[in-house]
Amino acid sequence: MTRHPRFPDQLARSDRRMFLAAGLAALGLPRIAQAQLAGRPMLKITAPDGTVTELDEEGFARLPWHEVTTHTRWTDGPQQFRGPLLRDVLELAGAGEGVLQGRELRMTAMNEFQVDIPASDAWDFRPILAREMNGRTMRIRDKGPIWLIYPRDDIAALQNPVIDERWIWQLVDITVI
Repeated sequence: MTRHPRFPDQLARSDRRMFLAAGLAALGLPRIAQAQLAGRPMLKITAPDGTVTELDEEGFARLPWHEVTTHTRWTDGPQQFRGPLLRDVLELAGAGEGVLQGRELRMTAMNEFQVDIPASDAWDFRPILAREMNGRTMRIRDKGPIWLIYPRDDIAALQNPVIDERWIWQLVDITVI
């Protein structure tokens, strides 16, 4: 019998907890899933010098939050999102605008999907790392816990398919490349 390489008994203990939490959330048990992730880093940021910064729920909540109301390709009508600016998270990790000149950010989701975006997007377009949608904390099944949101309705240049491909959800890792 061939096993899928991501089968739970072949994962590291920490990965098994995340796998279990994601599965429980998909079954409609978000509180249990959130308890499984409690105290674990929500987001890992790797700066150009290799320094790693991890943000847990508490650290994420301490950052200044901003609100963006916008349409998305994946929802009906305008939605209200809240979370810190991507640039604030990068600066907290020691990756400010000057350090990131001409670089890209490799964004990785829970399912290992990746997208590379210009680091300049963080300053040029002010996207947020949304933790809430319409006043509710986003769960894994709601594209959470973190979804990169651009203020699409506010800036005409953001209303195109190229930018739409940068909207990554279930974000867990940002690496400066």
